[in-house]
Amino acid sequence: MSPTARTEAFSDGVFAIAITLLVLEVHVPQRSDLGPGGLLPALLGNWPSYLSYLATFLTVGVIWLNHHGVFQRIRRVDRTIQWWNLILLLLVSFTPFPNALLAEYLEHNGFLSPDVRIAAATYALVFAAATAPWVGIWHHLAKHPELLEPGWDTTSAKHELKRSVLGLVAYSCGIVIAGSLPLLAVGLFLLAAVYYATTAGGVRIRRRRPGP
Repeated sequence: MSPTARTEAFSDGVFAIAITLLVLEVHVPQRSDLGPGGLLPALLGNWPSYLSYLATFLTVGVIWLNHHGVFQRIRRVDRTIQWWNLILLLLVSFTPFPNALLAEYLEHNGFLSPDVRIAAATYALVFAAATAPWVGIWHHLAKHPELLEPGWDTTSAKHELKRSVLGLVAYSCGIVIAGSLPLLAVGLFLLAAVYYATTAGGVRIRRRRPGP
């Protein structure tokens, strides 16, 4: 077992790079592409890139918030936690791809075209996969509460495990929804980001003191 500082520092670097790369898919309209209306219609027509950027930025940002919250509760990491963390970072660093894919096909295809549905389902699949490492992390911590900071125990870890499983189920359902109604799926991802942002600190289970 080792302290968490190096794992946190490395993880923060990966998050910072991944979230910065997202903005590269928000392109400036070229003069040669401007129509009779000039720049304003071109900017407004670029809304799929803005929507995809917003949804992905918020989702990756919320993953970082939860990552920070988790490691505030971990006293030491072992090899299993390090591997689960690496799998999470693997998926986080991959998020610029589904972000670019969704923005590209929303912009140039109909909202319900087969290509847009595939792009949205791919987007949902990546983020559904990114919830799986949380399940692994909390399952391991529930079995090894000695890795947790004082005040956090197996009961707390099991509560967070249920929360992680809920996220995995929700994003997996998002794959099906995205394959039918891509824009609705993006809206649901935004709502999920809000939920996990507000609960990123976790819930400490208070035990009742024995009565007289």
